[in-house]
Amino acid sequence: MDELNRRSTPRAAQARENLVSALRECGELADAVEHFQGQDLLEVLNHIDGLRFVMAESGQLLQGVVRGFEG
Repeated sequence: MDELNRRSTPRAAQARENLVSALRECGELADAVEHFQGQDLLEVLNHIDGLRFVMAESGQLLQGVVRGFEG
């Protein structure tokens, strides 16, 4: 069992799930950024900003778990 799984809590598991989901969604949004214009592009960019927040928060929590600061 690896270190993260051994120390994993429901909060850490949720953070990992959120981070994976956000990363996958970013990949799917690439075509929209490439092709959309105007208001549609603005909506996609706003959504990406929300995903950045989720990724930052989830990534920091997971780093803490891996380093042993969260449990």
